[in-house]
Amino acid sequence: MAIDLDPFQNPYVKDGLVLPELASSYLERGRLRPGMITPDGVVVRAFERIGWTWGGSWSSLKDYQHFSRNGR
Repeated sequence: MAIDLDPFQNPYVKDGLVLPELASSYLERGRLRPGMITPDGVVVRAFERIGWTWGGSWSSLKDYQHFSRNGR
């Protein structure tokens, strides 16, 4: 089971590939804007409470929009 939230504000990034393509400005995670998921934010904490993991904490790629029950 998995869910993706606000994909434009929380893009997928790997080896220079950004999806959605026009979401590159949201890679700068220090500049917080509406809809952005942050490591210490309410969204991440809520999913952690039910045992789900956040793709924004992965090391091989970043999938800021992604939460999953099995870590994939």
